[in-house]
Amino acid sequence: MALKILQIVGAAAVVIIVALMIPVLLRLRRTVDEVGQIVSESRPQTVTLLSKANATLDSMNRELENIEEVTGETQVLVDKVTEASVAVERAIKSPLTRIGFIGVGAAATGFMVKRRLRKDFLPGQ
Repeated sequence: MALKILQIVGAAAVVIIVALMIPVLLRLRRTVDEVGQIVSESRPQTVTLLSKANATLDSMNRELENIEEVTGETQVLVDKVTEASVAVERAIKSPLTRIGFIGVGAAATGFMVKRRLRKDFLPGQ
């Protein structure tokens, strides 16, 4: 007999719990429907945003490739300038070049002195 009473109480409890869960389940259903509607309304905007993001990323990749190319060309230019400056430095430091510069300087000084002497001694010119 006690077992039958427990079975009746258990069945009544299940019915009461199901009766209490019905409003909660109906609210949950409405919430899920609203979320589904929001997702379906935002889908075209999401596709548009994703396509714009894809185009932006493609543009950024092209710009990065251009920057990489410019950087490579700049590195080549820097290497050539470095080579040229090293060559100029070697040329200036070599003893034969120094002698040549002294000779050119002396010749230029001689021409300037000659011109000045000519002006001083030849008043008509």
